Amino acid sequence: MNTSVLDNLPHRKPFRFVTSVELLEPGVRAVATWCVKGDEDFFAGHFPGDPVVPGVLLAESLAQLSGLVAFSGRPVEARAARLAQVSIKFQMSVSPPADVRLESSLARQMAGLALFDVRALVGDSLAATGTLVLAQASPHEPV
Repeated sequence: MNTSVLDNLPHRKPFRFVTSVELLEPGVRAVATWCVKGDEDFFAGHFPGDPVVPGVLLAESLAQLSGLVAFSGRPVEARAARLAQVSIKFQMSVSPPADVRLESSLARQMAGLALFDVRALVGDSLAATGTLVLAQASPHEPV
């Protein structure tokens, strides 16, 4: 899929954790990849000599992908959102180099909230699974 889809995210390097999008069905689901090379700045302090992707960044990558599901195709002013809730279980650690497959499916939407079922895999191994909620932000609310 064309990487211009990633331009729909408000995130830019070094805080964009979606490298490419393989499938995007706006309002339904998406599949993407985060290519973790090992030269990312956060590895300098997250365990030097034995680098591990921080779980919070796996969760963030899934939230970014979920944002694409929820807000792709909407006008820029309607894309503002914030992460409202995260409930993710980490099944294994992820060490570089790794291609992390990210999956997000919209489970329910109501009153400006969107609940997603998410998971991250490395190869055939499940690294993380759970749910997260994105909240539509008002135009004057900081995100």
